Amino acid sequence: MSETSHPVPLIFYLIAALAILYFLFNLRRITAVRIGKKEDQSLKIFPQIFNSLFFGVGQRKVWSVQFIYASIMHFFLAWGFIELFFATIVDMFTKWGFFVETLPGKDTPWFALINDVGGVMFIIGILMALFRRYVNKPEPLPQDTFSGRGNLLGDSGILLFLLIIGVGGFFSEAARLAIDQPETAHFSWIGLPLSKIATAHTWEILKPWLWWSHALLSLLFISILPYTKMFHAIVVILNVALTNRKTRGNLTPMYVSKLMEDPEADIDEISLGASKVEEFTWKQLLDSVSCTECARCTSVCPAYNTDKLLSPMKIITDIRQNLYTTRFSKDKPESLVGGIINEEELWSCSTCGACMEQCPVLINHIPTFTDMRRFLVLSEGKPPTQASKSLENTLQFGNPWGLPSSDRTKWAEKAGIELPLMANKKEADILYWVGCAGAYDSRNQNVSKAMIKIFEVAGVDYAVLGNEESCTGDSARRMGEEYLFETMATQNIETLNQYKFNTIVTACPHCFHTLGGEYSAFGGRYSVVHHSEFIQDLIQHEKLKVSPSVSEDITYHDACYLGRHNGIYDSPRNVIQSVMKNGKLLEMKQNKKNSFCCGAGGGNMWYDIERGDRINVIRFREAFETGAKTIATACSFCLFMMDDAVKVEGKENTVQIRDIAEIVANNIN
Repeated sequence: MSETSHPVPLIFYLIAALAILYFLFNLRRITAVRIGKKEDQSLKIFPQIFNSLFFGVGQRKVWSVQFIYASIMHFFLAWGFIELFFATIVDMFTKWGFFVETLPGKDTPWFALINDVGGVMFIIGILMALFRRYVNKPEPLPQDTFSGRGNLLGDSGILLFLLIIGVGGFFSEAARLAIDQPETAHFSWIGLPLSKIATAHTWEILKPWLWWSHALLSLLFISILPYTKMFHAIVVILNVALTNRKTRGNLTPMYVSKLMEDPEADIDEISLGASKVEEFTWKQLLDSVSCTECARCTSVCPAYNTDKLLSPMKIITDIRQNLYTTRFSKDKPESLVGGIINEEELWSCSTCGACMEQCPVLINHIPTFTDMRRFLVLSEGKPPTQASKSLENTLQFGNPWGLPSSDRTKWAEKAGIELPLMANKKEADILYWVGCAGAYDSRNQNVSKAMIKIFEVAGVDYAVLGNEESCTGDSARRMGEEYLFETMATQNIETLNQYKFNTIVTACPHCFHTLGGEYSAFGGRYSVVHHSEFIQDLIQHEKLKVSPSVSEDITYHDACYLGRHNGIYDSPRNVIQSVMKNGKLLEMKQNKKNSFCCGAGGGNMWYDIERGDRINVIRFREAFETGAKTIATACSFCLFMMDDAVKVEGKENTVQIRDIAEIVANNIN
């Protein structure tokens, strides 16, 4: 028998219209982000389309070897849903008489086949999700069974609801196949066997009930979708499309000085930073609405994994819930910073970027967290107690150590090194930015000495600022002290602009990131190179000849502000390989973009979160497990933190910590 036409009752269209209208009404939840401030974004149409297709529909960031089970689960769920949605649209058009001659019918062989494939994928995905929540649940994954976090039907309720819809669809199709008996029924490889479990007469009785229950449940799901956890399926497409990946993670300048000098500004009413949803940008609020609550950000967070209070996912969803309460509820929203979000949560963040690296929907965690820190420091005057001294020192002395600027070159004087100063030369090919750690920290001073040796042997035309150099303001900015950062940036730019040079070279990724990526917003545009890339270039062009004489194994720790924040992974490894003889470069379990933080970023270098384990000690233990005799770094903060961890663990006589510049300097021909 050929496919029989079954007219759809008018009442169904009326119910469908009401469901769609209610869905559109509930979509107003997206408009809640309009309460946020403006955000300047240089978005272009083609990158936006690419983002929406590649990261939205294609779900490129969903796939992760680190989260392989969840990746497969989501693949089945998402693509099963997409196929079923496609089938529903096709069926709807053909029922209305649109494109009848071009669209496939239900019993078109290929269409029947992929429809059953889509249904099976959808159900498998749901069952995998339920298994993950009840049998093999990752600890950070939230689980509110039928309510919670503002989601209608909760985490499990919505899955069970979708499971009923998916299974109901197969039974409804089985009834149709049993009654119509189309010639191509065998292509419905799930529906046909299912139709054999009852007689045609039984299916005749059940068919109206099955059809209506499936149709009404589907319409109900559509109508309430914006209130459920599945709302992200819609919002994610919009969020990734509007994300500028080139500027993602960048901190937005506040220009506090101009704001404070504005004669029309009411200083008493100005709130610096963000303490309530209206003070975030609309894009930051859209980030919160698009959160899928997959907990990947929390799973990889070094603070969370060392038993501190921070859960990046919690903070993002706290903002979302506060947004909905502020916009749609008559109840007064609870205070955000210092209320729903504990101050210790914010100070536990090391701004390592692991959360942003793993986020499948491109949420911008770090700028959002930093804006709340800005409020605590600039508006409330409440930086971490231990950090206050470093901020005062930076303001007064130009460095967090609180040592006089006249001491910036003492490390060279004690070593008998006569540094070429920019003040004398006025012009040089390379300006070597020593950095505060390189000038004042005894351990990092050895890196500075190694770099001078490399410059001299390679015949590099270089000079340093010496006593004119000041802190770049990296730690201050990430602790929320934007005004101090602007002060340091303005001062350094003024100093740098007095001289002529082609490139700034620095051994500190934080200085590298700040000078090269953040000073441009204040007029300081410079070519900045990290010492790992500079040394690699010298070796490759045979300007620096090294002896491959290292016979012991080395493991390399990826610095967050060199790796994840700036994508530099290979050059430090290449430099290490250039001096290896019989030894091997051993990788830690967490390496490159998945590297575990040393714990010093985000200003954490200057204060301690006493709760939980120390991040640097956990990282050192992972490095020690490789069996390597040397742990190599390419970051001033990482060197300091790993050196500290060695002492804490009592392994000074077992393993050594070396910067790559030290390793090279010890192996120069």
